[in-house]
Amino acid sequence: MKGLGKTSSLANAMHAALERRGMDRHVREQQVLIRWVEYVGEAVARQATPNRFHDGVLWLTVPDATWRMELHSMRRELLERINTAAGEELVREIRVR
Repeated sequence: MKGLGKTSSLANAMHAALERRGMDRHVREQQVLIRWVEYVGEAVARQATPNRFHDGVLWLTVPDATWRMELHSMRRELLERINTAAGEELVREIRVR
């Protein structure tokens, strides 16, 4: 039981250090890239690769024009899925290229 408290304290200390340096949001944004399949589903994840996330803008690379158009039309739905899964509004905009 004592070890659990120390782990929790370490996690809290790390979070506080990241927050003080303004990096906590960046870490949460990176979770979108790491958990991409979970957030958008396998069908979308097979066709779209998130490759950049900066200042609330998520950039996706898509292999062909058909999927580019499809994902362009799904942007609002994807924004909602991602932000709901993340528990906060991390993504303001999705750009497809």
